[in-house]
Amino acid sequence: LAPAQQPRGPRWCPKLKEMAGVLPPGWGAYQDDEGRTYYANPETGETSWEPPAPPPSDLPDGWTAHQDPETGRTFYANVATGESSWEPPVVEAAPPPAPGPPPEPEKPPGRWSVDFTYTIGPEGNEGIFDGKVQLLDRHVYNSVSAAVNNLNDGLIVVPEGYCVVFSGSKQNYYLLWREDKEAEVFSLLGLSDQ
Repeated sequence: LAPAQQPRGPRWCPKLKEMAGVLPPGWGAYQDDEGRTYYANPETGETSWEPPAPPPSDLPDGWTAHQDPETGRTFYANVATGESSWEPPVVEAAPPPAPGPPPEPEKPPGRWSVDFTYTIGPEGNEGIFDGKVQLLDRHVYNSVSAAVNNLNDGLIVVPEGYCVVFSGSKQNYYLLWREDKEAEVFSLLGLSDQ
């Protein structure tokens, strides 16, 4: 038996006062003359024996909640698309942000070459580079060309981009640098490229 119209003299149902917080706006819980609880929206004239579902507070854009006048059930409609549903529409998750431009490829460090060398001189000239530029281990690296090949192959890692090697055959210290580090190392050691 659906309450088509409100009975005369509806009474607010005090024991269901707590329902006021969960009912949709404009709806209230009332008792008829026989003590039965019903729900009414005086603004719209709608009534129901069943509590109306509160509209979801997070409907997707364009969606609105409505009460079916015949059943009192809540349904959902999107006027822009013409869609309707008894079930609340799902708020779709925001798509992930578009990826930014790909990172710039790391510029490969310059190459090493036997052409990028400077003769420092024989033993006794260590003061020119000591404490400023890495000296490769004399017992492991004693050839300029072998050191250059190992540097290019990544077998020797010198993040600064310059180092010193002692040539066993020439009995001299040689400054080696990556092609992009000549000015830096010459300035560091106070050398002239003349």
